[in-house]
This record gives sequence, C-alpha cells and structure tokens, in this order.
Amino acid sequence: MKITSTVKLKEEMIEKIGKEHSYLYVEKENMTDEIKAGTEVFVTYGGDLTDGEAEKFENLIWVHVMSAGIDEIPKDIFDKALVTNSTGIHKIPMTEFAVGMLLQYYKKFNQLQEAQKKNEWINYSLSEELHGKEAHILGTGSIGSHLAKALQVFGVCTTGYNTNGRSIEGFDQTYPISELNSQIGSADIMINILPSTPSTTNFLQTETFKIMKDEAVFLNIGRGSVMTDEVLLEVLKEKYIAHVLSDVFNEEPLPADSPLYTFNNLTITPHCSAKTRMYNVRAFEIFKYNLEHINDKTKMKNIIDYYKGY
Repeated sequence: MKITSTVKLKEEMIEKIGKEHSYLYVEKENMTDEIKAGTEVFVTYGGDLTDGEAEKFENLIWVHVMSAGIDEIPKDIFDKALVTNSTGIHKIPMTEFAVGMLLQYYKKFNQLQEAQKKNEWINYSLSEELHGKEAHILGTGSIGSHLAKALQVFGVCTTGYNTNGRSIEGFDQTYPISELNSQIGSADIMINILPSTPSTTNFLQTETFKIMKDEAVFLNIGRGSVMTDEVLLEVLKEKYIAHVLSDVFNEEPLPADSPLYTFNNLTITPHCSAKTRMYNVRAFEIFKYNLEHINDKTKMKNIIDYYKGY
C-alpha cells in the first residue's frame, strides 16, 4: 500500500508499518496532485481535505483520521473511500482532565494558588465534595462510560444520555437525550462529550440551563458547536448556573479580544483535554491494526458511517 500521511509519525511507528508498504510524510501545503493521485491510504488529523478534492485521489481506498472528529472530512471522500477514526483513545486523558477540572473548581485550587502568590495564609478555606453529587453526561460512548465509572469512585451518581436511553456500564441510569430537559433539573454537574453531528449542532439552548440548579456547573469537553456563542454568552451574563468550564469553542483559537475572557464564571482551556504524549501512540495502534486487516473490512475498527457522523 502507498501510504501518505500529514501526521508526522515517529521512526519506531514507521518501522512497525512494514516494508511491504511505502510511507510518505508530507506537510499538507506540499500535497501535490501527483502525490494525491498515488495515495492509496491517507493518514490525517482531519482538517486537510476539502470538498471536491476526492477526484484527485485517484487510487484512494482508505482514510484514517488520527482523532475522533470526522466532521471536517468531506462527503465526496466518504463516497470514494473507507474512513476510520481513532475513537477509544481519548477515554483515559479526557477522564483525567474532566475529574481534574471538577476537583479544581470544587476544591478551589486556583484561589489557593493565588493566595500563595500573595504570601497569604487562608485560615479557613472551605471547599465542596464531589461525593453525593449528581453528574449528567451527554454521550455514553467509551469516554462517557469511562468517566462515569471514575466519578462513581468519588461517590457521584451518574446519569447518561444517548439516542435511545439504553443502559451503559458506569451509569446509574440512562435516558434518551430527547428527555434532557425533563431530567436535568436534578443535576449538580452537566458534562458534554457529544461529537459534532447535524443532530448535536446547537443542541443546547438556554432553556436547559434555566432548568438547572443555580449552583450547578457545566463542563464541555465535546465540541463547541453543541451551543451557539449567543447561548453561551446569555448563560454567563444571566448566571443561570454557577460556572461553565469549557475546553472547546466555536472559534478556535479563541481570539484575544473575545468577550468570553471577561467572565469570572467561565474557565477557559485551549482544547487540550485529550492532549498527552500517549495520543499518537494509541491512535497509531488503531491504524496499524486496521492496516493489517485492510483486506477484511469486517475486522476493521471504527469504520465511520457518514450519515450517522460516527
């Protein structure tokens, strides 16, 4: 197979591909029509393919996305080739990130650090416990299930939302996501892990946040597109809930002049919840497995259905 990658793999990974395959790393701006025409397997993070480009990939049979998001892969690529992604690699780092963000908020670690910088000793610093709280998680896939099980260790009651309310390991109860507004009133924490699909885009409206407890928090580690900027701004201005912790936004990088930076009830992180040294290691293992089974698609992992978005 002629493999072209805009993801720079380590030498030890390239060696594992095997000498029976050719491997070429190329920066996306240097992808010539000749390279595209000769490519049979394309490895990408997903943001370097454009509409109408599929015809230039004359011999393309498979695209592997080294991330979970496939919303940037054009439909004409799906029409031409098999597309797989790296779903499953994010559950460990994103669970650790989510728990860390929640503990930071409830234990007031930021305030304690600021006090240290000021040589200030806080005689009585009161914090809250995760124990006994109720977390509602939008998305019950590998990340949601892993996170739910981790939160249960802290004594958190976990509620999950998926398409039909089917039971999933790690959740004390699950509901169809269409019932979110009828259930969210009891949540202390709402966490979004939904991918970006036509059905999830702008899914969250202000009504959901109005129903929630005043002291509730919302953690978004899914996609910024789950709500419009207007909804997010209204939630922050009107203080429908106590705090928003968001790792994802509709515009990234978030511009320096964004009004979002001015809100004390918003914690901003730069889309880093899954970024650890193990990211490409785990993604490559999925790619390598699928490469070994390219002639038997029934054994390949993470084949994406364009119309479902996953």
